[in-house]
Amino acid sequence: MYREEVEKLKEQISRDLRSSARSYYKIGIDSFHESRMRSWADFQPAIGNLCIGVELLLKAVVAEKALAMLYSGLPDEAMLLLCYPDSLTDVHNSLSYANDLKYFTFKAIEIDKAVSLFYHFYPELKQEYKSFLSSLSSIRNISVHASVPDFQRYEMESIAYHSTKLFMKLSEIKVFKFFSIALEKKTENFIKYYEEEKVKKVKLALEAARKKVKSGKIEICTIYCNDWDSMSQECPICGSSGTLVGETDESSDENGITLTFECDAFSCEACGLELEDYEELTLANIDTSIDRDNDVDKWCREKGYDEYEDMW
Repeated sequence: MYREEVEKLKEQISRDLRSSARSYYKIGIDSFHESRMRSWADFQPAIGNLCIGVELLLKAVVAEKALAMLYSGLPDEAMLLLCYPDSLTDVHNSLSYANDLKYFTFKAIEIDKAVSLFYHFYPELKQEYKSFLSSLSSIRNISVHASVPDFQRYEMESIAYHSTKLFMKLSEIKVFKFFSIALEKKTENFIKYYEEEKVKKVKLALEAARKKVKSGKIEICTIYCNDWDSMSQECPICGSSGTLVGETDESSDENGITLTFECDAFSCEACGLELEDYEELTLANIDTSIDRDNDVDKWCREKGYDEYEDMW
C-alpha cells in the first residue's frame, strides 16, 4: 500500500539532489572561468564546487535507480519501506521514516560508494570516466577541508572538462525524466579548446616518438607483463613491446565467463611514446578494450572459482 508513496519519495529525493548538483556545478564552472582570467588565482573554490556538484549528481543517479542504496546503516523499518513496500500494513509508521529519508537523518553513502554504484548502473561509461572519478574523492576532500598544494593548470582544466561532460552525458542519455544542462558560450568554447589541446598533445607525442625512431637512437626491447592491471602491447610507432595499464573486467552469461581488459594508458620505453588516458588512447587509434578470454582459466583459479567447469 506504500508503493506510490515510495515512488514519490524517490522522485523528490532524486530531484532535490540533481537540483543541488546543478547549483554547485554552476558556481564551480563560473569560478573556474574567473580563475582562468586571473591566471589561476584562487582556484580552490572552483575545484571544491565542481567536485561536490559531481558527487551530488552521482547520488541523484543512485536515488533514481536504487533509493535504498543511497543510505548506509538503514534500520529494518526504513529498508522494508523502500524495498518491500507492498509487504507493510497501515500499522507501519511509514511517514516518519519517509521524512527521515527525505531530510537525510540517515547517513548517506560516501562518494566512492556512489561511484561504484554508478558503474553498476552504467558500465559502458566506466572506462571513459574512471580516471576522473577515481581521483574525485581525494580531490574533493582536500579542496573542501584543506589547502590544495601545487595544483597544475592541466588538472584544473581536466576537472572542469570531465565534470561538464558528465553532466552533459547524463542529460543526453536521459537518466532522469526532467534534467538538462545548458552551457554558456564560454563553457562551450572551453570544451572545444580542451578537446583541441588533447588532439595537439597526442599529435606531438606521436611525432616525437616517430622522430626518435627515425634517428635510430632506440633499442627495441621486449617487455612481458601479463597481470590483471597491465598487458604487453606492440607499440604502434616502433613495434617494440609497450605496456598497457588498466584493469580486467569480468562478465558472465549462460555461455560462461568473459574477460575484457579495459585500457587506461600506454607507454613505450623504446621510443618514449606515452598516452595518459582513455581519450589519448582513442585519439591514437589504440584499442581500449582487449579480449582476454584466453586467461579465463587462470582468472578462475586465482579467484577461487573451484567449481567453474561445473557452473555452466
